[in-house]
Amino acid sequence: MKFNHYTIAALPPMTWDSDLPCTLAELLEEFDMQLEPLKEGIRAILLLDDIRNMELIIRAKLGKNEEKETGFFRAGITKPEELELFVEDPRRNAPDSYPEFIEDFFETWKTNEERNAKIEELYTGYYTWMKENKNSFLARYGANMMTVYTVVSAFRMLKNSTDLDKNLKGDPDAVKLILENRNNADLGLKGYFPEVAEIAALFDKEKTPDEVERELDRIRFNLLEEVGQEK
Repeated sequence: MKFNHYTIAALPPMTWDSDLPCTLAELLEEFDMQLEPLKEGIRAILLLDDIRNMELIIRAKLGKNEEKETGFFRAGITKPEELELFVEDPRRNAPDSYPEFIEDFFETWKTNEERNAKIEELYTGYYTWMKENKNSFLARYGANMMTVYTVVSAFRMLKNSTDLDKNLKGDPDAVKLILENRNNADLGLKGYFPEVAEIAALFDKEKTPDEVERELDRIRFNLLEEVGQEK
């Protein structure tokens, strides 16, 4: 990207606990020309927060959001009010940029009760879509994030005494190892996914949903950095 040092210099200093001066979607709009070659990939990554926000909206409509769950994820590409309209009427209010798996999910599951019960299909649909990306970086990123999602889901199900055999979805290799080693502290994943210890630690302590997500984001970004260094 030509003159990218000017773009980087214009960015505000940020730390993990700093407030964002704007959403990433707004940043993309402001630096539209400079980021044009990277825009498709950035939007693909940011789409995950749209899906997280869809889940929050669905749970709110059912009165299932915990008191600790506050606000929306700000990195999404669609404004929360537009997402509200989409969840209310997906066929009429679907953004043009949404991939087919999102529209299929909302067309298949009509009620918010069904959508909440099947929400893992929306996440696994996203990671599968990412894994199939023609960009090798995004495909590898999608594969890593599918594994993270699978491991987190497994620990949450174990904590809530949910039947893993019936409910665990995601990375097929990780699912197989988890089902075979569910009584092990690392779920049999130490050799397959070394970050399992960091994720397990999140469930050994009383953390708020925001704190858990922040730690998971740190793990995701570390994995993203590793993908960028692969040759």
